[in-house]
Order: sequence, then C-alpha cells, then structure tokens
Amino acid sequence: MRALVVSPAVLPHDFSRSVCGGLQRLQMWLHAIQPLVSELEVLFFPNAGTPDDAAAARAVGQSLEQRWDVGAQVTLCARAHEPKPRAGLAGYIDTYVQPALEPSRHPLFRPYLGARQRQVLERCLSRAPDLVFCHCLQSMRAAMSTSLNGARVFLDLDNVMYRWFAREVKQPPRWRLKPLIFLQVPALWWGEREAVERCMLAFFCSEVDRRHLHRMMRVSNVDVIPNAVPQIADRALTSAPNVLYLGAYSYPPNAVAAEYMIRKVWPLLRRLAPEARLIIAGPSSEEIPSFHEPPPGVEFVGFVEDLAGLYGCTRVVCCPIQSGGGTRIKILEAASYGVPVVATSVAAEGIDLVPEREILIRDQPRGLAEACADLLGDDTRAIRIGAAARERIRRTYDREAVQRQMTDTLGR
Repeated sequence: MRALVVSPAVLPHDFSRSVCGGLQRLQMWLHAIQPLVSELEVLFFPNAGTPDDAAAARAVGQSLEQRWDVGAQVTLCARAHEPKPRAGLAGYIDTYVQPALEPSRHPLFRPYLGARQRQVLERCLSRAPDLVFCHCLQSMRAAMSTSLNGARVFLDLDNVMYRWFAREVKQPPRWRLKPLIFLQVPALWWGEREAVERCMLAFFCSEVDRRHLHRMMRVSNVDVIPNAVPQIADRALTSAPNVLYLGAYSYPPNAVAAEYMIRKVWPLLRRLAPEARLIIAGPSSEEIPSFHEPPPGVEFVGFVEDLAGLYGCTRVVCCPIQSGGGTRIKILEAASYGVPVVATSVAAEGIDLVPEREILIRDQPRGLAEACADLLGDDTRAIRIGAAARERIRRTYDREAVQRQMTDTLGR
C-alpha cells in the first residue's frame, strides 16, 4: 500500500526545533500513517523562492528521518509567487473583489494552484497512491484541481478556516477598506464545504469544531482527532514568580497575543505582583513589536530547547490569544507539566478543561492580570489547578493513545 501526504507546511531548518502546533500535528499523522503503508511520499509546498530541487528534497527527507523518525520519499514544490499588485481600480478588484467571487482566487489558496504546483502534484499522483492525506485546507484545494485516480482521500483541518479568517480580519493592522475583506468569507465557506464533501473523512481537533461544521455546513463525514502531548512525570510547581507565554511568532495570532500581553496585561499584573517576571519564549520573537524595547520585567528568551527546564521555572502560563482556531497545543503542553494556565475564551476553545477547576478563563486585560497574580500568590490554588489539569490531559490528550486512534481510523 502506498500513501501520499500533501502539506503546505513551512519547513524549519531543524525539525526538532519546531514549536508550531501544525507541524506537531503533522508529525503525529505521519507516525500514524507509517504502520499502514509500505511506501510513503510527502509533498511539501514550502515558501515561494525556497530551494525545491532534488538535493533540497533529500535534505528534508534526512531531517524527517533523523528528527521525526519518519522514513519517506520527499518531494518539494515551492509555492507560486504572489502577483505584483496592480495600481488603481484593477488593484482594488484584485485585493477585494476577486477573492470574494471564487476560492481559487483567494490568496490563501492561489500559491498552491499554479501550473507548476499542479504539475508536481499530478506527478506524485501518477505513482498511484492508495491513500492521499491532505494536511490543511490548502493542500485539499490543490488536490481538488487534479484527478485523484480513485484514491482514498482524507483531510485534516486543524481549525475551521473560514471562521479563523473572519477572526483574523478583526485583528491589527487596520486600514479604511479592511472591512471589505469580510466579503471573502462566503467564498471560503463554500470552498471549505466543497473540500470536506470531496474527501472520505475530514478530521478536526475538537468536538466544538465538528458540531460547528455539522450545524453550519450540514456535513457528516467529520471526525474528531484531538491534538495531544506526551505524558510528563509529576513534578513540583515552582514558587518563582515567573509568568510564561510561549509560541512561534511567525504565526501572526501569537505575535499579536504576545504584544497584547506585554502592553495591556503586563502593566496591570506588575502593579498587583511587583516581583513578577514575564518570559516570552519561542522563535521569531523579533516579530513582536515590543521585542525592540521590552518594558521592565519582560524577558525575551527565544527558542528554548529544554522545555522541561522552561516549565520547571514557570509558575503560570498565560495565553491571551484573540484570534486563530483549532486547539492550542501550548495549553495542553503547559497542563501536562502541571503548570496552571490562564487563557482567553478563544485560546481555550475546544479544549476539554473545566473552567475554575482545571483552567482559568478571562477575556479582559484586568481579569487576565488578576488571575495570574492570584496564582502567583496562592500556592494551594495554583498547585490544585495545575494538578487537576495534568490529570485531565493524561486521560484525554495522551499522544500515544491519540496516534493509535489516528492509525485505527485511517486503517478501517
């Protein structure tokens, strides 16, 4: 049996250094598919301009094997360059009108639908895979432009794309005509519904997303495969007054959330807990505006390889995300270490943690600051919430158990 996995993933130079939730989920799927097949091919669509020749593909294949323990033939095809914006009325039509008329014209999908991208995908499909697994909606839209030759097709959606897009439009930066981008949401809705209907089974991270799709699109071929994390041995919660936000800041919602934490929440928290220290960890911290002039008490530590050490010196994790979708692996990860989490409703969406018992949900800067300060000062409550969340993660989000579920579902 042969499988083809198609992914729009932006590849890190070192797969072991990725904290991106999408890549962590892709790794789980690859581990789940491997036992089912004798041959595995992965087609990646890296950023436009990225080397995608045979030597680059071999290097990525070696990294997959060494860092992820995945043995696969790798094919690379760089995304198409976005066309240069035209001036005047034509540019207005390109930016606001055409993407609202047809999903294939939307900038989320255009880079995967060029002539070369289709040619490379058709070449992969000509090797007659029995199973085609599309990681993210962009890959499925590309696959829909070709003949799938009777293969069993699966789609993994780590969030509801059209809803994620609508939330992103509300976020900074803002300009006078930006509200017109909301006109593109219906096209994305139709594009997402068509993609789900074309596959055998589509997977989402949470029951919240599955119910939303069933209610809004009337599709039934949707299953829930949660994000997951490895089990961590019990450990004591530190008394050090450190508050952590962790993310990959090349992902705009993470950068916006970090800036919100620094500018809106941190000043309030510092007044309530003057001894507190805010740690901003993760790659691409330079994407955060405050990186260049951090306020007192804020430290940017960049990528941290020793996560156990990072969580070992963390008293509270705060996740003030305002947009995005899916479920936040950073919350599952913190809870697996027994570190209590304070998060917004959007950040905690779809995660099966009980508010006030296993996680604290606050949506305003003052509420976030007060909850963090409370956990910094109340040992009993902080330890109780962290331990309860850890037990829930072990029961519901254990990585080995979820990978077995993935394999069983694909192998039916």
